[in-house]
Amino acid sequence: MRYGLAGGILLAVAVYHLVPTIVSPVSMRGALEEALSGWLGAQASIAGAPEISYWPRPRVTAHGAAVARPDGGGLLVYGNAAELTADFGIFGALSGNPAFSDLTLDKAVVVLEDAGAPGAAPANRLATAVAAIQDGQADAINGKGPGELRLSNSTIAIAGDGDPRIVKAVTGKLDWEELDGAARFTGSAEIGGEPTEISLRTAKPATLLAGGSSTVDLTLANALASVSYQGSASGRMPYVLNGSFSLSTADLQNLLTTLGVETRFLSTVGQASLKGQVARSGSSLRFSPVELAIGDARGSGALDIELQTPEEPARISATMAFTDIALFDAQSSLPSWIDTMADGSDDETGQPLSDLDLRVSAGTVRLADITLSDVAASIIRTSEQTSFDIADSRLDNGTLYGHVAVRNEGTAKVRLNAENVRSGPLFRQLGFAVPLESNALDLELIYQAALPLQRDAKDGLSGSFRFSAGQGQLTWLDLNAILETAANSNAFAFSPLKQAPYAFRSIKGRGTLDGTMLTLEGVTIESENRQVTIDGRIDTASGQLEANLTAIPKNGTSLSLDISGNALAAFARVTEMPPKPVSE
Repeated sequence: MRYGLAGGILLAVAVYHLVPTIVSPVSMRGALEEALSGWLGAQASIAGAPEISYWPRPRVTAHGAAVARPDGGGLLVYGNAAELTADFGIFGALSGNPAFSDLTLDKAVVVLEDAGAPGAAPANRLATAVAAIQDGQADAINGKGPGELRLSNSTIAIAGDGDPRIVKAVTGKLDWEELDGAARFTGSAEIGGEPTEISLRTAKPATLLAGGSSTVDLTLANALASVSYQGSASGRMPYVLNGSFSLSTADLQNLLTTLGVETRFLSTVGQASLKGQVARSGSSLRFSPVELAIGDARGSGALDIELQTPEEPARISATMAFTDIALFDAQSSLPSWIDTMADGSDDETGQPLSDLDLRVSAGTVRLADITLSDVAASIIRTSEQTSFDIADSRLDNGTLYGHVAVRNEGTAKVRLNAENVRSGPLFRQLGFAVPLESNALDLELIYQAALPLQRDAKDGLSGSFRFSAGQGQLTWLDLNAILETAANSNAFAFSPLKQAPYAFRSIKGRGTLDGTMLTLEGVTIESENRQVTIDGRIDTASGQLEANLTAIPKNGTSLSLDISGNALAAFARVTEMPPKPVSE
């Protein structure tokens, strides 16, 4: 017992004095440089003498390490680190052959470059494994992976054709024991300018790097959005093969801006989500079935996305069914909605906007002034125009359908048909100030104009309309007062500013639009006591008025008036008055 204890003490003393001599900073620097060079296929260098510690485990720390860009082809890995730390085996170090593990790189810049170089020898172990997989010899892969690798406040540059992609503020741990085995990364990085938590597991990482497929489990989460995908993926675009995908955000606008999508239609919508199965279909991604939520709107259907190429813009097509869509703050009127679409058609970045083909059905669509039900609609965008069509919908007790086309050349065309609807809400939604109130309006409207529509001048505006309505009232001129005055005076002045409701049983007419000029043709108003017909022209900008008014009472004398004037003052002259009946 005494001899064993004495032997142990002597061994401990020998180790204490001999290990620092055998495992010196100089020898460890050389061994670490050799290990890095062997794995990465290029000369590695350690600045200065590294520090060695033995508690709680043997560890070497180098302040300043770099690996030059390797020669050869395939996937190159190189870069530098402000600090490199690695564990090592004490007994291997004593024999001059230390085995390093659990590397940690602090403030590193790691470059991953696909060097291509057909025919060139693979530059490193990883490139050799990738080349073997590409040559159909995946079973021949047999080698150690990076093991446990930690990054702290580092940068990864992914280089190849075109500008490199830079990922900053990378902090996390990579576990990859065998080159032909699974790998997992957990940590964080800056993605789209946002600190993002990352969790990624893949069954065959080397196969992915070779452009093949593997199962993956990916989760990304930051202040803008949370994204997850579980399924098979490819090392080539569009990457996703077949699996389940989900995305949710509480800040939709910032997310769209980060993705390079500019829109003001959903400017006040915060929450949105997308969840469903996704698969590759040719060169596109198909989400089917997919559940989509935008604000309070919930829908399901199918979504296809064809990614942008150097020759063609991205293409998005979808068929979605919603229960209820609320667009109170999309835009309050049709002109402002059109102008917003026109703003989106001019992409100042020079990147082409994606082509769209969206087919939507909804139980209800609530706008600022009207609510449509049983809606069937579509939005189609091409390189020439964006069009919005309501193929069918119910409004109030009637129906509404329409077509809006906004051309990139700076014009818009509108066609609308409404039957048996309330006039006030519809006219407000259309952006028109029409002094007609009825719960049973029929309207046919076609017009085109230069953009933007909301400016004062109606440049390029032209069109026509036809309307009829059931019982209601017209609040334009004080027709009762005008007709009463005309019965007793052949000429008189009046103020168009004086307005009063004029009740009618029915009204119908047609007209045309030409710039600021509105022409009325055969507007016939049937009231309880008379029939009034109006033909004329009104300048909607200046208020200039030229019209002829004919009144045929049910009992009494008919009369005809010529009216001229402006928004402040007008003059009426009786042009035709049959003689009064002879007294018996």
